[in-house]
Amino acid sequence: MSSPSRPTHRLGFTLVELLVVIAIIGVLVALLMPAVQAAREAGRRVQCSNHMRQLTLAMHNFHDTNRRLPIGSQGRDRTDPNWGYTGVKPRVPMMAFLMAHIEDTATAGQYNTNANYSAAPNATLITTHFAIFDCPSDTNDKTGHPTAKDLKGNYAVNWGSWNFWQQGGPTNGVAPLNLGDTLGRAPFFLEYGAKFADITDGTSNTLCWSEVLQSPWVQNTGQAFVDRRGRQWNDDTFCYQFNTHLLPNSVKGDYGYCDLTNQRYPCDPASSGLSSAAAPTAYMAARSRHPGGVNVSTCDGSTRFVNNSVSLTTWVAASSIAAGETFSGF
Repeated sequence: MSSPSRPTHRLGFTLVELLVVIAIIGVLVALLMPAVQAAREAGRRVQCSNHMRQLTLAMHNFHDTNRRLPIGSQGRDRTDPNWGYTGVKPRVPMMAFLMAHIEDTATAGQYNTNANYSAAPNATLITTHFAIFDCPSDTNDKTGHPTAKDLKGNYAVNWGSWNFWQQGGPTNGVAPLNLGDTLGRAPFFLEYGAKFADITDGTSNTLCWSEVLQSPWVQNTGQAFVDRRGRQWNDDTFCYQFNTHLLPNSVKGDYGYCDLTNQRYPCDPASSGLSSAAAPTAYMAARSRHPGGVNVSTCDGSTRFVNNSVSLTTWVAASSIAAGETFSGF
């Protein structure tokens, strides 16, 4: 008589079961990855905002010492019809005045404000990487200008609503871009830095810094210069100044010397062939890699996130220091 058979015990999974488990894991990873990416971007955005807060506090430290904000730039001759460089004063970018106030006094001491930004010893300093100038959400410049070798950054100062030359826009233009230079004056201009007392619209209602993108060093055929958006150390136009002429991250391109082929860095086709003499007519929008908007700081030292959908009226009102506009904030 044969003994009863014992039950067979399987050791492991069948191929079908393994495939099901792998599929489930794949679905879970697919669901989790967007949340992980969003968390990482949130951290990068906070870090970017912190950099801007430090730069804004540096502005306050400068104001405490000098009773005004640092001048926007120096070097152009406003008596020249095209505001050209005639050697009246050396070319000095705003950042040169801030270095001593971002806990980098050793570096600040190396900068010679009596020499052009690209002359010795400044030529070495401007090639130094400073993490505070970079937003981690963007691709940071690691090569520098083709000849001057200065590195780009992600932060630009409020230069009014219209362009480098005319901050408030033509008075016969279309509202709100028609404030004129008296009402439309921004906190920073050529050889001008406002006193806090000048900001009668309120320091909490007036933009100080915003983000821009570090565009590649590209020079299209017919362009007078390489794409210089994001240059922290060049005093020139279209470098570290943004205008509220366009809304944040506008699909309409910046107007100036810029790459017409790379859609990640929008450039107005009308920029093609822009002459050197037309440099002061350039304007650049606030831009970032953060979904939905840009980080900004206001002249009271606070930072906030402004959505791309902000109204142009509000955005322009925040660029002037004394136009008397009222708005409910961002």
